[in-house]
Amino acid sequence: MFTLRKFELQISDTIVYRGREYYENGAVVDVEETGKDFWQAEVMGTELYTVSVEILKKDRIKSYSCDCPYDGDICKHVVALLFLLREKIINTAARKNVVPKTDFYKLIQRIGLEELQEFILAHATKDETFKSLFERYFSDKDSSINIEDKYTKQLRSFIRSHSSGDFIDYRSIHRLANEVNGLLDEGRQMIQKSNFRGAFIVAKSVLTEAIELITYCDDSSGYIGDIINSSIELIRVVAEAESLAVDLQEEVLFFVQSALNRPIYFDYGDFGYEIVDLYQTLAIKLNREKSYLEFVDGQIKMTSADEYPYRKEYFIVQKIAFLKAIGNIRGAQELVRENLDIVDVRRGEVNGLIEEKDFSPAKKFITEGIKIAEKKGHPGTVAEWQKELLRIAILENDKKTIRHYTKYFAFNRGFDTVYYNQWKNTFTIDKWEEEIEEYIEERIASVELQYQKNKGKAWYSTDTLLLDLLAPIYIEEKYWDRLLALMSKETDLDRLLQYHNHLIKIYPVQLLAIYIPAFERKGVVVGNRREYADLATKMEKVIRAIPEGKDEIITVAEELIRKYPRRPAMIEELNAVVSFNRSPSRNPNDNIVT
Repeated sequence: MFTLRKFELQISDTIVYRGREYYENGAVVDVEETGKDFWQAEVMGTELYTVSVEILKKDRIKSYSCDCPYDGDICKHVVALLFLLREKIINTAARKNVVPKTDFYKLIQRIGLEELQEFILAHATKDETFKSLFERYFSDKDSSINIEDKYTKQLRSFIRSHSSGDFIDYRSIHRLANEVNGLLDEGRQMIQKSNFRGAFIVAKSVLTEAIELITYCDDSSGYIGDIINSSIELIRVVAEAESLAVDLQEEVLFFVQSALNRPIYFDYGDFGYEIVDLYQTLAIKLNREKSYLEFVDGQIKMTSADEYPYRKEYFIVQKIAFLKAIGNIRGAQELVRENLDIVDVRRGEVNGLIEEKDFSPAKKFITEGIKIAEKKGHPGTVAEWQKELLRIAILENDKKTIRHYTKYFAFNRGFDTVYYNQWKNTFTIDKWEEEIEEYIEERIASVELQYQKNKGKAWYSTDTLLLDLLAPIYIEEKYWDRLLALMSKETDLDRLLQYHNHLIKIYPVQLLAIYIPAFERKGVVVGNRREYADLATKMEKVIRAIPEGKDEIITVAEELIRKYPRRPAMIEELNAVVSFNRSPSRNPNDNIVT
């Protein structure tokens, strides 16, 4: 039996060795129990691979898959996850049962001051890392400690240890990020002790190194971006502290100003905009309105020639908000009038009018905004303004307008349940039945008409299109017989299984008759191990849901095995389904639908 406790005894030594190496190097990330007995993770190899494992009763390995190109029995990525799961599921539980918990606090209480000091001195002499950590933590006790230098050295040491030449790859970034986040945790602890200067130095040091790091690393995971954002947020917490000394406020302001002079904060993400918000807070706090406005005006002038106006518009909106915050209402209003073509500026005026319940001019502003957006070819902005008209219609109880826009947004991009029910709730039960039947008839007629126009050119089936369009309505209205009728004309397994849970308790036999040819068709088109494993998983799912259909599904699997003898990976996956379900020792509880 293939078990979590002894799996390595049934796998080649080479694969076990490589899998253990991956596990010990921290290559297994984002581990998640996606369902009962099902685990999934990402494993960092040549590329990032998705690995899935099914573990029954916390030990028996029922199935596994990996989307790497390896075509053998089991790959090193699966083995790496198995090692991690054994540690997580079995070894951790065992340790909990047998290892007594040490009361560390009581141990500390029993140690005398002199004894503790001797221990610290001895270890600080031998361990530079321990000494640096100790000095950083207690830096507020001794002003002669150059804490900024210590954090910078520590950060650069972390970066060097994970660098390969002038680049840091995806796999190394994950481990580096964990170490750097440990330093940010030190900064958060300093906040708890009201050591705001120490916390600022931590955040500033990390931010200064991380913003350079992002230019020569693979940050597709977003770890370094998260560190930069966390550093800025830590500086924000310091800046907004009520008891912050004025000289430290000035120090933070100087750093913020110097950071904003560097294009890198804008070129590699939205970090610069976060720092601008911080600058605005400090400018108000320290009465530096003039310098802030000079900075904003400079940015507006500098970005005026940009091909895309986002940055210019952002700074105009920031200036309006700042003028209002310092009480310069006239200046803010003048700037608003000059820039009503900017969506956020117009939105601010609309929100103000709605708050005052002055709906007529608000709708006029919105209508003008729609025309501007249409002229610019911005359909997303048009939709935003239409939602504002819906918002006003609700406040005015304008049923006609509510119905118009809720119906439109219910089907505008796919199917939206919220808007659909909002539309539905404007009708009585009898009127709604007429309304929805009329809509269904319109959709069917529209699809048929379009198909006839494209006859001979259309790549799609009207039945498939109608299933996608009408199934959400049939589910909302519980028209189960109509949904089944649409499904009976569909042959794509993945599309059919989207509606499985809605009908399985009502029509199990009818669904089985639909699934069998879909399984046969799926077996013809699949082409790699991941797809083979997915087909096997779906067969198992249907067998659990419809136990009486087990023999028919196994027959399909056996026929596919016979038909495609040159697909060893598929044969392996389907043989697992056949052998497991043919086994006389199979637990009948395995057929229970979860």
